[in-house]
Amino acid sequence: MSTSVEKAIPLEYDLGNMSAFDVTPLDETKLSSQKSQEKEEYLSSMARDNTQLLVNKMLALPKERTQDGILLALPESTTPLPRAKHLPKPKPETKWQRFARIKGIAPKKREGKLVFDEASGEWVPKWGYKGKNKELDTQWIVEDGEKEKKMTSKQVRNNSRNIKRSRR
Repeated sequence: MSTSVEKAIPLEYDLGNMSAFDVTPLDETKLSSQKSQEKEEYLSSMARDNTQLLVNKMLALPKERTQDGILLALPESTTPLPRAKHLPKPKPETKWQRFARIKGIAPKKREGKLVFDEASGEWVPKWGYKGKNKELDTQWIVEDGEKEKKMTSKQVRNNSRNIKRSRR
């Protein structure tokens, strides 16, 4: 079989999608013939010729040899392909989201419950049993004011209240 095919009207190619489009009108007499074998031969010869033209065009593309085999560098596709499903519709904004957007409220960044303790090399809780906040309580000597430096203003106020109560 020959690899060269002649067509009156050249095919339109989209090598990015590895497709070819034949705009040549089909022969109505061969398609409407009573002999199904004649119709099948005509359609298979058209398909073979068009496939051969597409393969010839693809083999003319730049090639790259790799250990997996020969790869062809395909150009960008020119024919947009339709999606299988429609694009999802955006979800409607909730009442809270609308209120937050109007008032300029940004979502609060949540930080984890664990922090890395470099002394022990483990992740420990920030608060509670064996928490990082108990670090200064377990030390036998603490520099004056060091505990207050790490406390928030609310904790310092509560601590000062406790000291005032204990002096009474």
